[in-house]
Amino acid sequence: MKAIRGLGMSDQDCYNGLLAEKFDYTNTFYDREPRLDFTESHPELAGQYDFILSADVLEHIAPPVARALEETRRMLKPHGFLGITVYCNPADRLREHFPELHEFRIVPLGDGSVLINRRRDGALEIRDDLVFHCGTGATLEMREFGASSLRAQLLAAGFRAVDFLTENVPASGILFDHDTSQPLIARNQDFTFDHWAGHQIVDVWQAAEAKARSEEARADVLAERIRLASGSRWLRLGRKFGIGPRFV
Repeated sequence: MKAIRGLGMSDQDCYNGLLAEKFDYTNTFYDREPRLDFTESHPELAGQYDFILSADVLEHIAPPVARALEETRRMLKPHGFLGITVYCNPADRLREHFPELHEFRIVPLGDGSVLINRRRDGALEIRDDLVFHCGTGATLEMREFGASSLRAQLLAAGFRAVDFLTENVPASGILFDHDTSQPLIARNQDFTFDHWAGHQIVDVWQAAEAKARSEEARADVLAERIRLASGSRWLRLGRKFGIGPRFV
C-alpha cells in the first residue's frame, strides 16, 4: 500500500522496517539523522501524511509542547491520524520539569550531568535533578503527562477526537500495567482512503484473488495426479516389495 504515506518519529527497528515495506513510510529522529524537529515549522510537509507515529518522544522535547502538536497536526492529511505512545503518571497531572527553559545546555559534572539554562528574563538557573531515559544526552525527561492534560493539549492543537487505547488484548500480548507507555490515537476525521489508495486496494485484492485461484488450480492438478498414480499397477507391485511412495 505505497499510496498510504506515513512518518515515524524515533520508531523502533522491530517495526519500522515492516512499515517501510508496506507503506510509503519514512522513519525520522528528533536528535539524529534522518532528523526532523517537529517543534519547527515545515510548510513543505503540510497535509502530506496519512499517519504519523510518535513513540515515547513527546516527554523529551523542549517546551512548549503545544508547538510540536500543532505542527504535527498540520503535517497530516484531513483524514490522517497521529499515533502516540507516552507515559502518563497515575496522578493524572502534567508536570513540566523546566517551564522556564530557553537557552540551555546539558553538561557533565562529576559522575552526573547538570542543566544550565538562561531564562528569557536573563536569569541563570542550574538544575541537577535530571532524569534520563535509556542513557544521558538527548533523552532528558522534560515532563510527565497526565492523560487528561494530554487530551486537552491535543484538542487545543486542533485535533477533534482523541482515543486512548486502554483495553488489554491478550491474544496479541498487549497487557497494560502502571508503568506502561499509554498509546492513543488523535485525529480530525475518520480515516479514509483517498482515490489513489482506493485503486491500489482493488489492485492488491485482485492480485491476491488471482494468486489464490492459481494455487487452488495447482492443488487440483496435484490431487488428480495423486489419484491416478494411486491406481497404477506398477505402484501396487512396488508396494508388495516395500518400495515406492505411499499416499494418505
